[in-house]
Amino acid sequence: MDPTEEYYYKTFFDCGEFGFGQNAASLVPLADCPNNAVFMDGYYAAHDGSTVKVPNAFCIFERHAGDIMWRHTELGIPNRVITEARPEVSLVVRMVATIGNYDHIIDWEFKPSGSIKAQVGLSGVLEVKSTTFTNVDQINEEVYGTLLGDNTIGFKNHDHFLTYRLDLDIDGVANSFVKQNLVTKHVNDEVSPRKSYWAVVSETAKTESEAKIRSGMAPSDLVIVNPNKKTKPGNHHGYRLIPGTATHSPSARG
Repeated sequence: MDPTEEYYYKTFFDCGEFGFGQNAASLVPLADCPNNAVFMDGYYAAHDGSTVKVPNAFCIFERHAGDIMWRHTELGIPNRVITEARPEVSLVVRMVATIGNYDHIIDWEFKPSGSIKAQVGLSGVLEVKSTTFTNVDQINEEVYGTLLGDNTIGFKNHDHFLTYRLDLDIDGVANSFVKQNLVTKHVNDEVSPRKSYWAVVSETAKTESEAKIRSGMAPSDLVIVNPNKKTKPGNHHGYRLIPGTATHSPSARG
C-alpha cells in the first residue's frame, strides 16, 4: 500500500512465484511440534526433474486442548442427575513454508466430530525501511507503515490473501454447491401472534457465477452435497463450509 516510485509495482504471488511446497521448512521437534508428534519427510520435483527431499516437512500429533467435544447434564429423571462429557482430542497435520521474511504455518485439524479445520498462522521477521524519523511526532507526511524505532519503519501497510482449492468428492464426483439461505418470512394471518420468523431456503448453484459469494456478508450456510446419496432419514450426504471472520481489502483497484 505504497504508491511511491520504489514500491508501487510490488505484488508478490507467493505460491505462483515461489511455491509453498518448494519452500517447505524442516520442522523443529519440541518447538514447531509437541513431544507426541510423528514426523514425515516431504519430496518435490526440482526444475531438472530430480527429487528434492525436505526432512521433517510434516508433523502429525494429537492435540489435547482441554476443549469439550460434547457434553450433557440430564436433569429430567426424578432423583437422578446424569452427566456425560467427552473431550475434544484432535489430530493435527502441520507444515511450515518459509517465503522471504514470512513463515506460514499451515494446520489441518481433524476433529472426532467429523469436522475438518484449516488454519493458517503467520510468523517470521518484519521487513523494514529506513527513515529520518525517530518519533511519531516528527512525521508530517504519509509513511505507509509504522515507526518501530529510531529511523525504522515496519515495512508498509499490506494484506495477505490465502486461497484454498478444495476438491470434495463426497461419495463420488457428482457433487453440488448449495447455499442454505436464512430467509425472513412474515406471518400474515391470525394463526400466530408472531409477526415474522426465519426459515431455511436451499439454493443450488447451477453455474460458477451462481456459486460466487461474499464470505460472511449474508446469513447463509454453505454446503457441498452429493444429491444422489442420502442418509437413512433422507438427508443428502455432505459437508458444511464454515468461513472464519470475513475481512475485505479496501483496495478495490490496482
